[in-house]
Amino acid sequence: MDPPMLMQSNNRAKQLLRDDDSLLRQVFFNVLRHHHPNTANKVDVIYALSQAWCKSKDNGDFDLLEKYLDNLKPEECILVASAFSHMLNLHNLTEEVANTQTERAGRMGEVTLPTRSTNKSFINLTTQNGIAPEMVYKTLCSQTVELVFTAHPTQAFRQSLLKKYAKVRHYLDELHNKRMSPYEKIELLEAIRAQVQAAWRTDEIRRQKPTPQDEMRHGVSYFQQTIMDMVPIFYRRVDTALANIGQPRTPLTHRLFEFGSWMGGDRDGNPNVTATTTRDVVILARLEAVNAYFQAVETLMFDLSMWRCSPELKALATRLAARAIAADPNRIADERKKRNYADFWMPIATNEPFRVVLSHMRDRLWQTREVLHQCLINAQLSVRQALEDTDSYLDVQELFEPLHLMYTSLMSTGDESTANHKLLDVLRQVQTFGLSLMNLDIRQESTRHAEVMDALTRHLELGSYLSWPEEQRTSWLLQELSGRRPLFPPGMDLSPDEAEVVATFRTLAELPHDSLHSYIISMARTASDVLSVVLLMKECGMKEPLQVAPLFETLDDLNNAPHTMDTLLASEWYRNHIFERHGGVQECMIGYSDSGKDAGRMAAAWALFETQESIVKVAEQHGVRLILFHGRGGSVGRGGGPTHMAIRSQPPATIKGKLRVTIQGETIEQQFGEREVCFRTLDLYTSAVLEACLDPPSQAHPEWRQMMHQLSDISCKVYRSYVFQRPEFIEYFNLATPVGELGRLNIGSRPASRKQTKGIEGLRAIPWVF
Repeated sequence: MDPPMLMQSNNRAKQLLRDDDSLLRQVFFNVLRHHHPNTANKVDVIYALSQAWCKSKDNGDFDLLEKYLDNLKPEECILVASAFSHMLNLHNLTEEVANTQTERAGRMGEVTLPTRSTNKSFINLTTQNGIAPEMVYKTLCSQTVELVFTAHPTQAFRQSLLKKYAKVRHYLDELHNKRMSPYEKIELLEAIRAQVQAAWRTDEIRRQKPTPQDEMRHGVSYFQQTIMDMVPIFYRRVDTALANIGQPRTPLTHRLFEFGSWMGGDRDGNPNVTATTTRDVVILARLEAVNAYFQAVETLMFDLSMWRCSPELKALATRLAARAIAADPNRIADERKKRNYADFWMPIATNEPFRVVLSHMRDRLWQTREVLHQCLINAQLSVRQALEDTDSYLDVQELFEPLHLMYTSLMSTGDESTANHKLLDVLRQVQTFGLSLMNLDIRQESTRHAEVMDALTRHLELGSYLSWPEEQRTSWLLQELSGRRPLFPPGMDLSPDEAEVVATFRTLAELPHDSLHSYIISMARTASDVLSVVLLMKECGMKEPLQVAPLFETLDDLNNAPHTMDTLLASEWYRNHIFERHGGVQECMIGYSDSGKDAGRMAAAWALFETQESIVKVAEQHGVRLILFHGRGGSVGRGGGPTHMAIRSQPPATIKGKLRVTIQGETIEQQFGEREVCFRTLDLYTSAVLEACLDPPSQAHPEWRQMMHQLSDISCKVYRSYVFQRPEFIEYFNLATPVGELGRLNIGSRPASRKQTKGIEGLRAIPWVF
């Protein structure tokens, strides 16, 4: 873009921001004057005095402002502070709207965006790097990004306020992009005023802690609002970009994205997450997926009214139609009427084969939803068994295959446009989200598993597991894993904490396997930490064991991680287990927050970099593919940063087309709260992972490494000398920061500390960084 055009676009964006900011500030002041005229006058004066000082920088103007604030009564201070808080929130909202408009302008070619897009990556890789378009396509079709939503308590806004601000954002977007009559514009401005007023009259502070189920429902709301709709749109844009370099669509069976969750599965230091909680959130997520597919199938029933089809689809429709006729058509119609289906109550004739198949799918989705409701009410039911015993969907392929058969039928009869419309979008959704919506990870601290093992060995009169050296632990665990005898004797006494660990594994054995992903072991230090979890899965009846991922968090654990992984993968039994159960893939998680709290940012960042390099090499030596799971937060102190840059700065050959990363707390809203932003997030991750594979960074020079070692050693020593070696630091920290108040904010279900200690060691990384 020419410099004059770029300057003109930037000026337009700034003017848009000023106009929106002025509009919302005026609306808010009108609301404030309506409810609190005296407070509005005071806020007006404070705002004017603040502006005067900002412009003049004169001490006299600042003294006037300070004197005016000192004269406010306590109850006036609360209202004034709340008013400015709302104004700042509305200003942030206008920035989000301006960014959205810039994103849209960038895709229209009106401005040049500073960050990469997938389309730009295709062009640069083929033209500048000389990579064949076929290689770009092959690499893209082998890469997957998994975004794992967590319930970390870093989102201070209540969901009630977030939803109101989202509506204001949507109305402003309409104001800028939709042609409206004067009447429609007046109505839209009234709608903005209604939401601003509702936000002002809503309590900003949550008065009770959310439950893990509440956190799960909040996470699911982003799928309802943006993610499920934007994923197929993103696929369409990628397919268009591929066509521009002469390549076909991405295969319908490939997932560029997968979604995971820790909400209701992360029990590390959170006593509110129990086996029952985990069961509930799995059911809630599956219900949300089934509801979405039910609506999509009903829509397809209206769209796919054609009679011409492939012989395969005709045969399937004939079988299903015959089954419906044999089961009494009138009874089926009455049942569908009671269910309040949109239309098509009577069994459909075979001259509409698509509708016959979709009608059958609709009935099964309804049945699946009813079974899940019963499981939610009756905690004694095994979710997996209940779905297996009825005509419900348990395997996503049962849902995907008939949809795919309809797609190939339309393509074979020359109805490509119909095939590549709504049906293609539904196929992409089913392939991406499955029947689980998002796969749940389970996280627990390593010592909790060791305590169960200790209770077991004491009961069996084998001694104390906790007192055994690591070699003895590993040897005993491998011996029990190789054997067939049941290990848990009936009636063994367990403490409440130990019983809850066992109950969790037994609950996991009764859940659909596709709803679960990995078992994360926090504060993992040794190979026995992993083997003990594998043994617990076996003893608790998990026929399809989960991938077990050690989480290395502290500086010492990161430095010892290569040895730990080498010991683990050197075991012939464990290697065979990895290849038989997980396709030769081992997952390993690295923590950015706790390592930063333990060693300081520089030492932690360098340790994370070197650890990734080392454990990937260890896995390669044992013929195992290692997938790294990055536990990043939103702030810089918790591993946050620009998405594209963060991924491209990973050590060479550590991503290899597969990336798992956490999306935590406030970052969920920042990356998925609005449709354009959601699209941009998907675009950035796809582009960055593709470039990391085809255009990796160069290896660090030896002298650079030597310098980083020196810097990290010095910074770590200085950091620890202040934080851990000065007794007065903890007193200063508690007095100088709002750490106590953060623990009482009710923004998350878990406590601020893992353990009831007064030191920094027991404090979670989030209140430390917040």
